[in-house]
Amino acid sequence: MNEFKKAIVSGLEEYLSGLYKAIEGLSEAELNWQPSLESNSIIYLLWHMGRVEDNWINKVIGGNETVWIRDGWNKKFPFNEEDYGKGYNKQDLANFPSIDKDLVMQFYNEQRKEILKVIESLSEEDLNKDYKRLTGELKKGYWILGHVLVEESQHLGQVAYIRGMIRGLDN
Repeated sequence: MNEFKKAIVSGLEEYLSGLYKAIEGLSEAELNWQPSLESNSIIYLLWHMGRVEDNWINKVIGGNETVWIRDGWNKKFPFNEEDYGKGYNKQDLANFPSIDKDLVMQFYNEQRKEILKVIESLSEEDLNKDYKRLTGELKKGYWILGHVLVEESQHLGQVAYIRGMIRGLDN
């Protein structure tokens, strides 16, 4: 059990480290750039990734209020408090506001501290328990944790790819 939690935490730490590397030195224009009209920007992905972790792990598994709402982050950004970017279309992406990277990453790090507490508290029974997704569908705790790692890794790849499109390889 502890080995499973260590593996999850290791994955979370690895992609957060990669995320910081991928956004290092990017300008506001680069953070907001979209490769196409139907593509995500890096700043959108940063915000969405933080909201995904917070929703899945703090709210769904932990049964807690999201850090987004509990700590008033929803009032610091121009979004509906329940919005986390799911189902955005071309128009939503085109209208995504320019938001401060440092503020987004402060939120990301605050919610990360809380999800690590939730993960540490999980028992084997918690991992096998059914949890209701925001869509109402039931998923096991272990599935949710694996899903978060996969989704966040995919988004990290998108961030790194967009950076490469803007700056070229290794820049």
